[in-house]
Amino acid sequence: MIFPSLLALADIGVSPAAARTLGIGEMAGGAGVAFGVLTQLAALGLILVMLGAIQKKVFVWHTGFWGEGTYGWHYDLLFVAMNLVILTTNGGRFVLL
Repeated sequence: MIFPSLLALADIGVSPAAARTLGIGEMAGGAGVAFGVLTQLAALGLILVMLGAIQKKVFVWHTGFWGEGTYGWHYDLLFVAMNLVILTTNGGRFVLL
């Protein structure tokens, strides 16, 4: 069964297989950062996902930083900055692996 969110991603030019891969990668990266397991690798993966989202919003959809009548890419840039901190500080004191 294809979830409705995957159908929405397929409507914006991403195949269902790519949407599934991105979804699994984003969930795994979020879980890794949240639970402290392979935090640097998880943060790097999330940075790549967010940079891809920013690229799509800026160059394909021509969305402004704050967005004009829609969501901008400021939120994605915030996630890139947060994950850069996690990446450069080795995840902090409470990292499991």
